[in-house]
Amino acid sequence: MSSKGDSMKKSQLKSAILIALFILTISIEICPKITAPPPPIPDQFIADMFPNINNTNIHLLNISAIININATDLINEIGIAFDGSYILFNPESSANLSISLPFSLCFDRDITNFGVFVNETQVPFEIVSYTEENFTNTGVEINIIPAIDIHCPITLIISNLTLLENYTYVVNYQFEGSIPKPLSYRNLFYMDYSSDTAKLWKGNATERVEYNAFGGDPIFSTAGSHGGLRQFLDIAGGKRFISEWDNAQNKTIQIGIIFYGPTSEIIPVELIVFLAYLAIIIVIVLWIKRRKKKRF
Repeated sequence: MSSKGDSMKKSQLKSAILIALFILTISIEICPKITAPPPPIPDQFIADMFPNINNTNIHLLNISAIININATDLINEIGIAFDGSYILFNPESSANLSISLPFSLCFDRDITNFGVFVNETQVPFEIVSYTEENFTNTGVEINIIPAIDIHCPITLIISNLTLLENYTYVVNYQFEGSIPKPLSYRNLFYMDYSSDTAKLWKGNATERVEYNAFGGDPIFSTAGSHGGLRQFLDIAGGKRFISEWDNAQNKTIQIGIIFYGPTSEIIPVELIVFLAYLAIIIVIVLWIKRRKKKRF
């Protein structure tokens, strides 16, 4: 009789384990699958210099932008130094022209240094900042804006120039500043350099964008097909990325750099479900054993 009772208890134990395993299998199958998040979009940018009128006859011949990024203390701040040179040529009569360099970076403007030079001579400039809505109302169109998560002010460095007939001018913009807590917005830093505003000039400019990144683990990206040169180089203490192309006025190219923040360890949902049902099996086994002991 005892042997028959033991056999029944063993059968009950096996049945309980099989039922628990069956439920576990079904639960894992119907459990929502974890998919990779969509690729991030940039939230900050610098763009090519542009004229204040959309129909200028001034030619833009060459663009050279160098962006140095110090990410050695990425958690607390990121430093950005920009040096952009733009070569203009006036083929017609002398003209007065207002020009602007746009950017959206979460700088503290009070501790950011700016400079504008024409043929190596410093010229006066004005700095004006807008919200995204107010900037749109100015009539300036930058294609990068619909594809960017703007949360910093859009800033213009504005200068007024007199351009003589048949003269070439080298306009140079420089600024240097730091962004505190650059990962606080969404645990990554992602900025683009956009060539879209080059289309507002006449001519067929050649363009070169160079990033020098120090510290962190930078990821470089290119949006738009320019068919030009791309170089990834190791430099002392960091990485360099160079992108060059022709006919800048005919293409919208965006050259980006991304720094990801530290990621917390996330336990997959499937593992949580497995552990939960494993616990159920253990509880069932212990309950059957306890009943068995009570009967004896």
